[in-house]
Amino acid sequence: MKYMITCRMLTGLILWSLFGFSTASLAGKWEEKANLPTPRWGLATAVVNGKIYAIGGQDNTPDVNKVEVYDPKRDTWDVINSVPTGRIWLAASVVKGKIYVIGGTKDNLTALAAMEEYDPKTNQWTKKADMPTPRMALATAVVGGRIYAIGGATDLFFPSGAVEVYHPATDTWEQKPDMPKPRWGIAAAALLSRIYVFGGAVDHFRKKATDMVEEYDTNTDTWTQKANLWLDLYGMGATFVNSGKIYVIGGQKWKGKGGVVIEDWALYHTVAEYDPKQDKWEILRGNEDQMPTPRSAIDLSVVDGKIYAIGGWGGGAGGNREKTQVYTPPGWPFPDKFSVDPREKLATVWGALKTR
Repeated sequence: MKYMITCRMLTGLILWSLFGFSTASLAGKWEEKANLPTPRWGLATAVVNGKIYAIGGQDNTPDVNKVEVYDPKRDTWDVINSVPTGRIWLAASVVKGKIYVIGGTKDNLTALAAMEEYDPKTNQWTKKADMPTPRMALATAVVGGRIYAIGGATDLFFPSGAVEVYHPATDTWEQKPDMPKPRWGIAAAALLSRIYVFGGAVDHFRKKATDMVEEYDTNTDTWTQKANLWLDLYGMGATFVNSGKIYVIGGQKWKGKGGVVIEDWALYHTVAEYDPKQDKWEILRGNEDQMPTPRSAIDLSVVDGKIYAIGGWGGGAGGNREKTQVYTPPGWPFPDKFSVDPREKLATVWGALKTR
C-alpha cells in the first residue's frame, strides 16, 4: 500500500512539474525598454542585422525626418542620417539588408508616392522609383524578395484598395488586383507566399473601421476572406513570429468600449494570436500578455522571436509616444520551423489616428 501511494505521489509530482512547466512556457510577458529618444506616432520600423530602425513619424514639432536605431542587446538608441522625405503614416520593408521607405504624408492631407532606400552599411539614402498610386496609412510586406504595398488612403484619407509590387532588382513597380475592401490604417503580415491584412478604417472621416481579415495569395493573385478580428479596429500593429503565428496588438476604435477612452477613441492593449493554418484567433487575456500602455499607431518589429512595440499614440498631448516595449510570445524560444529568415517576411505595419 505504501509503495502504491508513494508511486502515485511521485507520478503526480512529475505530472505537475511537467504541466507546470508547459503552462509557464505558454505565458507571454512584456518588458519596458529604453525610451525612443524622439517620441513619435505614425512611424515605420524595420530590422536589419538585429537592430531596429525607427523612421519618420510625428513628434511635437514639424520635424518628421527623424531616424533612430535601437540595439536590443545594449538597450540603447542612436541617431543616424535623416530620411530625405520627411513623412508620417509611412511604411517600410527590408530586402537583402536594405530598408525601403514608402508613401506617407507630410501634412495629413496629401498622400506621397516617394520611395527611398537606406543602406545601413553606408548610412546613405538613395532615391528610388515612386509608387504608382500615392498613399498614406498603407501596409507593406515582403514575399520572394518583392515588396507588396497594400491599401492605405489617397488624399484626404479616402480609402484605397490598391496593391502594387516593387521589384528592387529592377527598381520597377507592377500593379496587382485590388484588395476587395479598400481601407487604411490596416495591419499586415506575410507568411511564406501569403499576406494577411487585418482591420482598418473604411471612411475618410476616420470614424468607421472593419473587423475584416483577408488573405492574399501572391502565387495566384487571389483574395480570400478569413476569420474576423475580435473587434472592428484600425491603427493596430501585426507581425509574424517563427512559431507560425501572427500577433495583432493594440489599435483604436471610435466610440469603442472595453478599452481606455480618450478624446472619443477607445485605445486597446489587446494581444491577439492568429493561427493561419487553423484560421483561428485567441485573445491572450493574462495580465502579463496585455500591452502595458494601450495605444494606436504603433509599429512592431521582431528580433530573436520577440516583438518590439515602438512609439504610437496613447492619448493626450504626450500620448506615450516614447514607449519601447518588448513582448515575449507564448512558447518562446521557438524552433526553426521555417526555411526563411522571418525578418525578411515581416510587414512593417502601423496605424493612423486623428489628432487635435
